[in-house]
Amino acid sequence: MEVLRTERLRLRWFTLDDAAQVLALLNEPGWISNISDPGVRDLAQARDWMQGRLLDHYWKLGHGFWAVERLADGEFLGLCGVFKRDALEHPDVGYALLERHHGQGYAREAAAASLRYAHEVLGLRCVQAIIAPHNEASARVLLAIGMQEQGLRQVAGYDGGSVLFEWRAAGAEPDDAAQIDALAARFLGAFDNRGGRCPTLAALPYWLLPDAQIRHHDGQQGAQLMDVPGFVLPRAELLREGGRLQDFAERELAQETRIQGRIAQRWLRYEKAGRLDDAPYAGRGQKSLQLLKTARGWRIAAVLWEDEAA
Repeated sequence: MEVLRTERLRLRWFTLDDAAQVLALLNEPGWISNISDPGVRDLAQARDWMQGRLLDHYWKLGHGFWAVERLADGEFLGLCGVFKRDALEHPDVGYALLERHHGQGYAREAAAASLRYAHEVLGLRCVQAIIAPHNEASARVLLAIGMQEQGLRQVAGYDGGSVLFEWRAAGAEPDDAAQIDALAARFLGAFDNRGGRCPTLAALPYWLLPDAQIRHHDGQQGAQLMDVPGFVLPRAELLREGGRLQDFAERELAQETRIQGRIAQRWLRYEKAGRLDDAPYAGRGQKSLQLLKTARGWRIAAVLWEDEAA
């Protein structure tokens, strides 16, 4: 699944088909010197490492390390993304490129885009990064994208200490009502592919609880029940570049939100428009979002929607 694009790059979810490229990256001298040696020496080990370190996190966290490709020719460059380490309080930006692609500004471009994604799409107010003390090149990249050095820290799993960097959003933490407003806007905005933009469907597992219940009530077929992958994957295929539904967007027409402690309900009317199979497509309907305030903030526990009859 595509996550984001920049002027020169595409960042997407890894798949097991990328095992050969990942094996090469993990055995680069720069990876071993600046990050670690995971002891991955063949394709089977690479696939196991990818499953636990990359693929599982997409659905568990709604973000992670993504494959970095050059838009011009699809060349695999390395990885970059937003990852949550147990040893750090906040998610962090991380990246690593194959050595033959160093010195062309790709790391800075991918890291800057990942930091913007963390704030603008995920809504994070603090993003961290750690590097080895001798890694001056990465320090320059992090400073260039707007992160601030916080000094040397002892981070579990990294010998000899790591230099910590942070980016923090300005202003006070929004109140619950504002957070729910922002969540609803991001949820509807995830389907927007107008003007060739990349829809942010890859972030939906971040906003939806892992066991969220999603129901679409159809007047002819009744209620269709979906889990998170069953909801996200077909829509990613529909809205992808070259997919059947293009220039599509949804927006709220009216809403009501009720908050009781750590639970909330949002009712909204919405409209949608685009081109389906190159023909005009439009409609209106109602959605209900049930929300729960977790340690990571407000999350969607259930979605129910019904389109109005044409």
